[in-house]
Amino acid sequence: MQNRTRNRQLNLKFTDDEFEYIKTKKELAQAQNYTDFIMSVVSHSNIYNVDTTPLIETVKEINKIGVNVNQIAKIINTTGNVYENEIKDLQNKIKLLEKITTDAYSCFIKAKNGEF
Repeated sequence: MQNRTRNRQLNLKFTDDEFEYIKTKKELAQAQNYTDFIMSVVSHSNIYNVDTTPLIETVKEINKIGVNVNQIAKIINTTGNVYENEIKDLQNKIKLLEKITTDAYSCFIKAKNGEF
């Protein structure tokens, strides 16, 4: 026992289902024991912190555009007229949405390629 290099212990608790899942994965990996399996998983996995701000902004912009479309539809149905400034406002929001969507897509591609 004195030749052990691992002298720190970490105790974990699992539900029966979680433990069976881990046990199955350990067996599939043909790991000798749980320590080797967990060390292999931890040392060969990447952790990504993804900024979801662009995605949240996209959702907000889509909601705003939906509100504008509804307002324009209501005006058209009520008066039969549509105002040019409302159409331009909607076009500007769509352009902003395209930029935000492109930025969000860029972030996801970078995360996929491990560039974060």
